[in-house]
Amino acid sequence: MDMEWLKGSLAPDFVHISPFGRLEGRDAYLRTVVPMARKSVQELTIKHVIASGNQAAVWFENRTPEGVIPSCDWVRVEDGLIKEIQSVYDSAKVHEILSSDEQDLHSALLSAVYDGFMSRAFCELADHGRG
Repeated sequence: MDMEWLKGSLAPDFVHISPFGRLEGRDAYLRTVVPMARKSVQELTIKHVIASGNQAAVWFENRTPEGVIPSCDWVRVEDGLIKEIQSVYDSAKVHEILSSDEQDLHSALLSAVYDGFMSRAFCELADHGRG
């Protein structure tokens, strides 16, 4: 991965959402993702791109030492910079390649994301029931 290109292509207030959780800010994202990418990403192969306006869905394969992880990124661009990426992939496969410390962090982030999602979902269901 070309990390210099990535750094120059992300907006300073970039947001990344994935099974790991939510990262806000280009620098926070790079501090978190770069070490994991150096360890696990051998090759990224784009399979399909669907684009409309300032958004695109990118289906790709992430080749790791443990095998291929099919993935999809929903990318939103503003003013020529990547403003947001929402990533979808098999987190169980990613979990297999993480160290025990990385697994603990991953589990904590997933728990926080799931708790937040469930809270919002129940609130929306309650609001819908009142309407």
